[in-house]
Amino acid sequence: MLRVAHCVACTGAEGPGLRCAVWVQGCTLACPGCCNPELFAAEGGAWRTEAELRAELVAAQAVHGVEGLTVLGGEPSEQLAGVTGLCAAARGLGLGVIVFTGRTRAELAGLAGGAALLATIDTVIDGRFEAGQREPADGRRFVGSRNQSIVHLTPRYADPALWRGPAGVELQLAADGEIGLHGAPALARRLGRALAGPG
Repeated sequence: MLRVAHCVACTGAEGPGLRCAVWVQGCTLACPGCCNPELFAAEGGAWRTEAELRAELVAAQAVHGVEGLTVLGGEPSEQLAGVTGLCAAARGLGLGVIVFTGRTRAELAGLAGGAALLATIDTVIDGRFEAGQREPADGRRFVGSRNQSIVHLTPRYADPALWRGPAGVELQLAADGEIGLHGAPALARRLGRALAGPG
């Protein structure tokens, strides 16, 4: 089981290529300036089974042609068993796996079950978000702050060109009419304010 805040079946804003993205709920690191403070609380979101999430990955492959999974949060390392199961399922489907974590690779490796998670990941973006060290607009795509590292555990996403270029933001309209914004946080906030209008 995994406590999930949001899922997006197809996005180009959360890593290279078209990807399914899963935001897990809960983070005790609570980095100041985090773009997702609503995901700090452990009791938010909804419980999802590995079978349910795997079925969504299969559907995303079939309908959208996604080639990868991105797991964000919240903090993925605080639900190690569930995130490891999800990432292993994605790898079993031939999908590439990217995980964003506030913990460093060394910290992950030191957790009980951390090595098993790392074995399911192609690329991990690691380290606490530092609001005073925001990644510049002409810096690395998808990365929040300059202190964070892009650690390639396999060659799948190791081409530096995949991590260069302008940041992007996506607006997605769900079947129930709910509007979702994700991607570069500053751009998403500006777009959100524009959509909300004056007042």
